Amino acid sequence: MARSLTTDLRGAHKRVRESLAGVPQWFGGILVGVQAALLSLLMVIAPAMTIAASAPTSDGSSAVDWAGAASLGTAFWLLAHGVPLTAGAATFSIAPLGLTMISMAMLVAIARRFATRSWGSWAISVASYSGTVALVTGAVYASSADAVSAVTRATVVATAMAVPSVAWGIWRAHGAEFGWLNRMPMELRTGFRLACGTLALMLTAAAAVGGAWAFAGRYAIAGAVAALNVDVVGGTLLALLETLYVPVIVVWMLAWTTGQGFVMGTDSLYSPRTVEVGALPEVPLLGALPSMSGGVLVWAPAIIVALAIIARVAMRGRLKLRGADAVASAIALGVVALGVAALSIVASGSLGPGRLGEAGIVWLPVTLVATGLVALGYAVAAGVEVLVVEVIKPRMSSSRRAPAALTPEASKPDASTPDAARKLGTTTP
Repeated sequence: MARSLTTDLRGAHKRVRESLAGVPQWFGGILVGVQAALLSLLMVIAPAMTIAASAPTSDGSSAVDWAGAASLGTAFWLLAHGVPLTAGAATFSIAPLGLTMISMAMLVAIARRFATRSWGSWAISVASYSGTVALVTGAVYASSADAVSAVTRATVVATAMAVPSVAWGIWRAHGAEFGWLNRMPMELRTGFRLACGTLALMLTAAAAVGGAWAFAGRYAIAGAVAALNVDVVGGTLLALLETLYVPVIVVWMLAWTTGQGFVMGTDSLYSPRTVEVGALPEVPLLGALPSMSGGVLVWAPAIIVALAIIARVAMRGRLKLRGADAVASAIALGVVALGVAALSIVASGSLGPGRLGEAGIVWLPVTLVATGLVALGYAVAAGVEVLVVEVIKPRMSSSRRAPAALTPEASKPDASTPDAARKLGTTTP
């Protein structure tokens, strides 16, 4: 009977676990970081070598530049860890957030298998991942004048990726106790949860908006693909590469829903009120950008207000009408502002030479407007709740009690009972 790939992988995993039964627990932490880093690197190098092998050479020979393909793939992998990629006169500094998320998902999955339930295992896993990324960066930029800054940037970003990912993997595998959360003020916990819910709704709406624009620009995307005239291998790898930048487009759509918009090239602007576009390269993904403005689109910021209202109403069980309500809402606004600012900065930078050297979001106005819209939504939800709880419900309750109190028959005792008959001066036969 034929064996499936899943069966082989499970058997290999079982053998690896059995071979590690007698080693110290800290060794599993080292395996977590090293495996996650090298597997994610291999996932990028393999397609780069596929492109090199399938691309024709200028002199018609069969020689393949394996070293160049590996170097380009490694540089792209480092771009996902915050290190800018420079190719000739072109500089790419906006990270493919899809690859960043895949690397973090690998950390979660491997930490579930090899990390133990201890702070030491968590720290070793984080350090091994950051150290592996730093070693790869140092090897690539050994002869560059920017070696120190590149290694520092890659180490910081890798640590920021590994800290929550490894913790999540350990929690999923072994469980965790969060008793220390109960010692934190209720306002802080509630505000953080409210902010996370609001940000999740905003990103979900931004993804939906991006999907709508992609559908509207499907013919432009198809035309760009036809103009490139790529083969099957090149087209597949181009689609995978563009998919890694979809999370960046989602962040841009978040800025679009605030009304401030984003830029894609010098002297360009994509916003609900204005679309100003210059000459852009034939990249299919750019066909998914907004192509219209004005009209009903100027009401796009109302989406954020509505989502903030939904998040605030969903938390009404924890947000009572008291002074702590305002404190929790203020904390939520602060966390939302930090989240929007961080996403805006990460999704901004350079995407190529010339006018493509400026792309992304001006983070300060987008952050201020997004926070203001969320604050408006919270205020509307709180105002409606005050109106319902303090005004409408008391009046409805009093209107229900009033007929019973004013009915004469309701105030008279029933003469059919002996006690009531004595009170009325009558006797029952």
